[in-house]
Amino acid sequence: MREYVEMDRRNSMTKQFSAVQASFWMSYCASNGFAAVYLQGLGYTNAELGLIMAFGNIAGALLGPALSSFIDSRKEVTATRLLPPVLLLQTVILVMLLLVPGKGPVSALGFGAYIAASNVINSLNMKMYSDAVYSGASVDYGIARGMGSLAFVGISLVLGAAAERMGVRMIPLSGLVISALQFLAYVSMRKALVIGAAGSAPSFTEGRSMKAFIAANPRFFILLTGTALLFFTHNTINNFLINIVRFDGGDTSTLGVLHGFIAAVEIPVMVFYSRIFRRVDTRNVLRVAFVFFILKSAAIAASRTIPQLTASYAMQAPSFALYAAAIVPYVTENIAAEDSAKAQSLAYTMTTCGGILASLIGGRLYDMLPVPATVWIACGISVIGTVAAFVGLASPKPVKRSV
Repeated sequence: MREYVEMDRRNSMTKQFSAVQASFWMSYCASNGFAAVYLQGLGYTNAELGLIMAFGNIAGALLGPALSSFIDSRKEVTATRLLPPVLLLQTVILVMLLLVPGKGPVSALGFGAYIAASNVINSLNMKMYSDAVYSGASVDYGIARGMGSLAFVGISLVLGAAAERMGVRMIPLSGLVISALQFLAYVSMRKALVIGAAGSAPSFTEGRSMKAFIAANPRFFILLTGTALLFFTHNTINNFLINIVRFDGGDTSTLGVLHGFIAAVEIPVMVFYSRIFRRVDTRNVLRVAFVFFILKSAAIAASRTIPQLTASYAMQAPSFALYAAAIVPYVTENIAAEDSAKAQSLAYTMTTCGGILASLIGGRLYDMLPVPATVWIACGISVIGTVAAFVGLASPKPVKRSV
């Protein structure tokens, strides 16, 4: 196992990466969290919006790892060079959605492309994180990710109320404002990386191809396959959460408040993760998170009122929040620096694959079956995913763990 670069606490990029995470998760809220609200508002059925989301997630799942693998194999290509054109593309897509607001090919392809661009941006963001860590900078990922959830809380409340009062066009309009914030956060992070690189630039080692990387890390791929199944459940519930909210007696405004609550319970876990779990093997943290994914989905399936649904989402803290805070350091501890971009991108992409399956299958299930039956089916899939993930985690501990 490789030796890890010790992070210089005086060379911190936590603030800059917190801004990157905050702006990204605001964008994710608009592109994914409110996708069902936007597309249903234009007249799309659950099955149709599922196809649109699947298109966006498939495109993002292919482009994100492809770009990351390309970055790993080219010294002259960096995430900081690729992010501006992708952000510009996202902006153009949102302008198009505002100019053509009705149901049709433009809105369907446009919103799918918006989802894809959001996924690609996150892959590049995580490469910037890896570059910072491997160059010796201090980046507390838990705090940065917690700031992402805090931003998600704020934008959820704003979007929920705005969409309810002024219509679904507020979603792409808000997306434009968020894109500007993403660019400002990128500029701040780029400056910090340039300054850090001037002091201690890591040597470049060409990474393996994606095929060779997967072949050399079979248990890692099994873990990610199990994660994809868990996120099928996660996305079948969250991408179509408006259906569950309405079944339990709420409306679009309720969805915004619930999104805010969900993100709020994540924040303490993420912000204090590095302090609470710094001496705990990330494998064990992930195991706990996977079990709580099952318990949370079962509680949501059994809920019949908004208070019950809200109480079920209290388990967002020991499930999704723990996973999100632990998976990035887990990859950093177990994957060589030269393969970091593709590994981090794959970890995110496999959760996206779960979203793809949820979009293709979940939407159809909601159209065919009652809401509780659909969620119980999703809960069953999470059990299978947890078993696979446990198999993937059953490998030797790393020789040295980062702190």
